[in-house]
Amino acid sequence: MIQEEIEKKIRSMDKRKLLFLFGEHMSGKTQAVINFLKSKYGNDYSKYYIDVGLYLQQKILEGPISTYEVYPEEFSEDAQDFIEELIKEKFIESSNNLYVLDHLEFLLSEKNTEWIKILDRVTLKKYTVIVVVPNEYRYMLPVKAYDYVEVI
Repeated sequence: MIQEEIEKKIRSMDKRKLLFLFGEHMSGKTQAVINFLKSKYGNDYSKYYIDVGLYLQQKILEGPISTYEVYPEEFSEDAQDFIEELIKEKFIESSNNLYVLDHLEFLLSEKNTEWIKILDRVTLKKYTVIVVVPNEYRYMLPVKAYDYVEVI
């Protein structure tokens, strides 16, 4: 059911192909989107599923983490750079340019939405991106400007 709804939303999108997938914690959002990717890409699905939380954690540990402890506002600026790096590293050229970004709580809890502008740019060009978001962060996002699917 969710897979069909996601597919339908993506087919109906015009230029900006950014879709939010909302649901409560443990509602099956991640599993639903992984099943969707498996139906599209088979065993290669993991190339298109990106755990942003793990990616950011790794990037922060590579750098001077003490900077964020002393100056937490600097994370907002660096978060944009991290997202741009993620896109360069993880988004590959293929005929299937659909990606899922999951576990963005780190960005969402900082009330940082600049990363959405970055995704806007890449989705206007050639990529389709599904962002998995827990319901508690729903109203921190410009929901009315984008398509979304709710997992109940």
